[in-house]
Amino acid sequence: MAEKAFLVDTSKCQGCRGCQVACKQWNGLPGEKTEFFEGPEYTNPAKLSAKTWNHVIFFPIDRSNADRPIWTIMHKKCFHCSEANCLNVCPEKAIYRLDDWVVVDQDKCIGCGACVNACVYKVPELSEINHVNDAGQKILKRDKSHKCNACTLNEREIPACVSVCPSDAMRFGYRQDIIKHAQARVKVLKAEGFPNANIYGLDQFKGLGVLTVLRDKAEKYDLPLNPAVVDVVKTEATKDVYALLSSFTMGIPMLKRAAYKVSKSISKDA
Repeated sequence: MAEKAFLVDTSKCQGCRGCQVACKQWNGLPGEKTEFFEGPEYTNPAKLSAKTWNHVIFFPIDRSNADRPIWTIMHKKCFHCSEANCLNVCPEKAIYRLDDWVVVDQDKCIGCGACVNACVYKVPELSEINHVNDAGQKILKRDKSHKCNACTLNEREIPACVSVCPSDAMRFGYRQDIIKHAQARVKVLKAEGFPNANIYGLDQFKGLGVLTVLRDKAEKYDLPLNPAVVDVVKTEATKDVYALLSSFTMGIPMLKRAAYKVSKSISKDA
């Protein structure tokens, strides 16, 4: 279990997106061209991406009254699962644990997309690079996996997103202290008329590195109560086949990606 943890309190988030901006500035992430109503609700950019590791979502959690839906705001990034699907399926061991956090080694990543498919929270995303094909056409090509690294790789004592939050909607510290604060917040919310207030992340994947205070049931926030864990037997079988096939790829990422696809197909049919 991680020694430290983040806290996201959805009842305090004002949607200022300071966390998004701070994350981009600190990690040198470029801005993305966006359009109003690009996302499913009032969310811009539409989702997490290789260029956006922190995402503030504005969406309705109650549409029972069509004229007056109840809206909420939620900060989303990698949950840094204690039992991380993305880490378990990576054939190159490019995803690993650094201190309490799940991070990606860009030098090892081959862009196979295994982590993207395995994450139930839809967090890791592959970057795209400009490529000229044999016909001389410019196309976008999938490259490396990217996601929040909890500012571990650039050694911040307090992650950038937390350091700029003006409403105390985000905290970072020792896990037990974070849990105590979250429990106190849930107690306050229930007293204020939110009987379903709860803490998300205490049990999922043996404990998430990001705990979230919710005013209502987790499913209303599109957060699974019992998220699917990858099949360890099939995952290891795929890795075993990949280890054999990748020895013939001469270290070329494109060939390694092809080897991984073949490995998945073989282990699936086995």
